[in-house]
Amino acid sequence: QIENYRNSGRLLPTTLFVTFDITNLYTMIPRHGAIAALQNFLSKHADNRRIHGMTIDTITRLARLVLDTNCFVYNNKYYQQIRGGAM
Repeated sequence: QIENYRNSGRLLPTTLFVTFDITNLYTMIPRHGAIAALQNFLSKHADNRRIHGMTIDTITRLARLVLDTNCFVYNNKYYQQIRGGAM
């Protein structure tokens, strides 16, 4: 997929990538609470509502995407986590 991204002209020197290495799944933190905490943190540390050039809205949307599509493997079966989030 990265090759397709590059071939379509969207891989730029300013492109940012994020990777995650999840070690635990946690179900007690509500997603809306996690997003609210993230937005609060970003607002306190943002410069002109941006963090390293990315808007708080973009970072929030990406965090929601991660939470909404979080899948994991357990005993060779794939699952989608529908509550809480990965740590």
